[in-house]
Amino acid sequence: MEALMELLLQQQGPLFAYLYRMCGDADQAEELMQETLLRALRAAERCRPETNVKSWLLSIATNLLRDQWRRKKRWGAFLSLEEWHQEAPDTVDDEVLRGLDCEQVRRALLDLPLEHRSVILLRYYHDMSYEEIARALAVPIGTVRSRIHNGLQRLRRLLTAEVVTR
Repeated sequence: MEALMELLLQQQGPLFAYLYRMCGDADQAEELMQETLLRALRAAERCRPETNVKSWLLSIATNLLRDQWRRKKRWGAFLSLEEWHQEAPDTVDDEVLRGLDCEQVRRALLDLPLEHRSVILLRYYHDMSYEEIARALAVPIGTVRSRIHNGLQRLRRLLTAEVVTR
């Protein structure tokens, strides 16, 4: 139990970052992170030694987000401009990105549907493999691939439209 607790505490930073990018509110992300860790501790006896703790926690967190958003009927939120420090996925055309600032990329990501936004964040911001994402979200790997593909296409269209409208 002590070893699991140590593993959970090591994942607090990435877990908070994921939740923050998904919901856009630091206080809400903190609450969701605490609830995720609490649920993980309650389910500790079901955690097998071969379980990828990061994927398991992100799966719990994603389910909590879905539940919360269903209750509040809230499918998007805006992030604080000062707190987003990541670059956009490098699969988006370089010419498009050259003309964009971080705020425009952030808004485009928030315009993506939840299922596209979550896989893109897990893949490009948390460097998870397709297999890890599939386990974390409890979906087939083919679904992960198609969501990433479709999400990046949509992101590309949104970013291109942003450049054209300037």
